[in-house]
Amino acid sequence: MNELRFDRDIRSKEPDQTAHRKARFREGWRRGAAGERYGEPSLKELTWDNLGYRLGALFSDTSPELVDELYDWCVRQQHEGDPL
Repeated sequence: MNELRFDRDIRSKEPDQTAHRKARFREGWRRGAAGERYGEPSLKELTWDNLGYRLGALFSDTSPELVDELYDWCVRQQHEGDPL
């Protein structure tokens, strides 16, 4: 699936941006689940918005609780990938 490829991960890790990141992820999910299409340039860099879009396009309509659960999992995965 080409929607899962990207060149660079530019997702914010700033703790004071948590609500904004989650809102962007949810909005991207909504767009992906609704069948909207992001252009190739938008998908070259991984953002919270287009990560939500990618997963929403893959999983479609999902309960808000499960969307939030996947967001939380993505945050944990992002932090686990940080070099020590």
